[in-house]
Amino acid sequence: MDLSPDHISARQLAVRIPALQASLARLVGDASNRSRIEYYGTARPVAGDPPGGAAIVVMPLSATAGTVHEPSYQLRIDAPIEAQVTGADPATGTVPIWARVYDPAGAWWGDVSVTAEGGGGDIQLVPTGSDGGVPVARYFNGAFARLSSFVFQG
Repeated sequence: MDLSPDHISARQLAVRIPALQASLARLVGDASNRSRIEYYGTARPVAGDPPGGAAIVVMPLSATAGTVHEPSYQLRIDAPIEAQVTGADPATGTVPIWARVYDPAGAWWGDVSVTAEGGGGDIQLVPTGSDGGVPVARYFNGAFARLSSFVFQG
């Protein structure tokens, strides 16, 4: 069967909201088991493979995790989220370059890129300095990392 472009588009639109709702359902936890996002300064592994190092910072999501905003086809994670940095290089700090989202059971949910603002990452951080003229956001132990918005377009 060959489908018209309009038919294909209608089918794609029909599954967007249920797909976002399924993604959110995998993140919903309770008071003692919550999803989390972990930032890493290691090379980003093949999707789902072990991270290759310790997390720089671990941010727990709220128990409800977020909401699906149907008019914009977005999964909006409850924010702001904040946590103390504990895994950065003690001498020089660490620049996060990717992050992994885990569901409440600790299973891999997804990976995202991390850059300084304007760097095109899925998560964009406020720059704290530069490295070779390129803006970077370097995390230091004891500091607090804050995520002010976390949106997945569906």
